[in-house]
Amino acid sequence: MKLIELSANKDSFKTVPFNEKGISLIVAEQTNLQETDTSNTYNGVGKSLIVLLIHFCLGAKKKHYTSFINKLPDWIFYLTIELDGKRHIIKRSIEEASKIYVDDEPALTIDNFNDKFKNLLFKVPENSKFLTFRNLLPFFIRPLKKSYVENDEPTYFHTPYQKLIANSFLLGLDINLIQEKYTLRQEQIRIDELEKNIKNDNLLKDFFTKDKDVNLRIKDLEDEIAKLTTDRDNYEVAEDYYDIKIEADTIEKELAQKHNQIVLMQNQVNNITQSLKTSPDLGKSSIEKIYNEAKIIFPETVSKTLNDLESFYRQLTTNRIQKLSYHKQIISKQIEENIQAELTLKKELDNKIKYLGAHQALDVVIKVSDRLKDLEKEKERLQEYEKLISNYHTKSLEIKENFIKYTKKTDEYLKEINSLIDEKQKYFRQLAKRFYPKNSSGITIYNNEGENQIRFDIEAKIESDNSDGINNVKIFCYDMTILFKGYGHNIKFNFHDSRLFDGIDERQKTEMFRVINTLFKNSNYQYIATINQNQLNEIKSILSSDEYDEIISRNTVLSLKDSSDSEKLLGIKVDIGYE
Repeated sequence: MKLIELSANKDSFKTVPFNEKGISLIVAEQTNLQETDTSNTYNGVGKSLIVLLIHFCLGAKKKHYTSFINKLPDWIFYLTIELDGKRHIIKRSIEEASKIYVDDEPALTIDNFNDKFKNLLFKVPENSKFLTFRNLLPFFIRPLKKSYVENDEPTYFHTPYQKLIANSFLLGLDINLIQEKYTLRQEQIRIDELEKNIKNDNLLKDFFTKDKDVNLRIKDLEDEIAKLTTDRDNYEVAEDYYDIKIEADTIEKELAQKHNQIVLMQNQVNNITQSLKTSPDLGKSSIEKIYNEAKIIFPETVSKTLNDLESFYRQLTTNRIQKLSYHKQIISKQIEENIQAELTLKKELDNKIKYLGAHQALDVVIKVSDRLKDLEKEKERLQEYEKLISNYHTKSLEIKENFIKYTKKTDEYLKEINSLIDEKQKYFRQLAKRFYPKNSSGITIYNNEGENQIRFDIEAKIESDNSDGINNVKIFCYDMTILFKGYGHNIKFNFHDSRLFDGIDERQKTEMFRVINTLFKNSNYQYIATINQNQLNEIKSILSSDEYDEIISRNTVLSLKDSSDSEKLLGIKVDIGYE
């Protein structure tokens, strides 16, 4: 594709023609070099606006032109291009900014237009992510101020991967290798996220924080489940379980009472036995003493003889013994009866207990079953976790193995295409040496062996390229390498804004235009640039008049001036921002 002309539907617009091959310069002139009004400068005449309008016609997103659209509501812009020897007119109006017309064909949406021109201008392999018309085109016409900061980033890339795949494609590297590593890294990130999610699981957190072994916990669960299952299977459910339990409790209370009664009665028998052993025996002398004392105290009333008293005492003792013995026999008989009753109660309680031991209540069995379900669920979750962890480790090992495999594959690939890399490096070096013959320079391509999304480390280098001037020369050399030695594109032009020439020493600036003249003079390619008058003056002071005429004067296709609004690109006074 070549650029032929940029025009508009307004007479005030300065139509921009481009030479079909060779150099085309748009010059920004300052009419009065002694002008003190700072509002009259090279900036604002419209030279950078040309770049933006070309991108507008070539499918730039509407959202980037909000101010532009608001301030030029009835404008229509036309870009005439040449593609494979045929000319086409691309039309995009401000009023219908969401549509683009190509020749007399039906309107295309912005996305459809970009897909169409991607297929026309770039040999992008199918199913290639992030290779679009809009991120490849800026390598040939850098649209923004930031486009002139890094040689490999002429537009905004969302990720280093997107930047890498665009540069690699245009340098002719195998993008399948890049996509393989990208996919591998994405899978590795997914697996890492899975591990984090597993470790945040509430059930499993205890095993992480307390350093428990999941496998041992599963074994414990299996043992507990086996025991409870056996118990449940051996249970005989008794519907009268709780009735029998009440009867057993009642018997147990009766048995306790009966035992207490037996103990009390045994204590009574023991007391009686002790009483019988300690019955008083006064003897005849004691009786006589008592008798004599009674006679002294009661002389008138004591009428009984000593023999009568002795006989009375013997009878009293005999009666007491008989009474205690009789009472002891009765209590002993009651003890025997209570012991028999106690034995009967014990047998009955034993039978009840045996029945309860052999049977279970239904709700107990249900509780055991519920407990078994809970244990089974816990075991299942832990087994799932163990399986996930095992799969995670297996997958992680596979990914690491694949990283190594693809690294080896890439090493072999870089060796195979070494001659192609050398060709691009040699071309870049030859250009760079024209400016800085003593500085090391070249394009290096290395295999990135890290576990990341980057397959190749690509670097265009000119020694001491951290200075603005050398960095701009590096951008120029890189763009020329892409244009002439690049791969997969059908673009025959390169367009640079005057920003490229800022900061470059006047000698290198002059040399740049000599290089441009050499590259494009007898080629079928276009070199288009906007340039300020003061930059041309620096060049003019070094070039011979014939050289200046050949390179600059004959190739100036448009001059934009700051003397009045009518001399600027739009031909009207309007403040347009680019977002």
